[in-house]
Amino acid sequence: MTAQQKELFHLAILRVLDSNRTRFGLGMVAIGHHLPQFGFGLSSFDCEKEWFEELSNAIDYLTSKRLVEEVLKHVDRANRAWRITTEGIDYVDQRG
Repeated sequence: MTAQQKELFHLAILRVLDSNRTRFGLGMVAIGHHLPQFGFGLSSFDCEKEWFEELSNAIDYLTSKRLVEEVLKHVDRANRAWRITTEGIDYVDQRG
């Protein structure tokens, strides 16, 4: 992915999370399910493993920037979920 594609991918993830502002957040599969509407479907990647790695890396990046936060940390590591933060909402709002 180019730098511009990564930026658009990050924004797409934020928009998915912005549309679901619950305290429970969304898991990776749910986030990925909504990404095709922004042009980032599974077919955009060489294989499912690459898609999963890119999505995981992007979520980690957005978490490090405090645009999203992980919820349900203490339940089960395999059942991870994220929600958008106030900073993430502001970021999405600034970019229309």
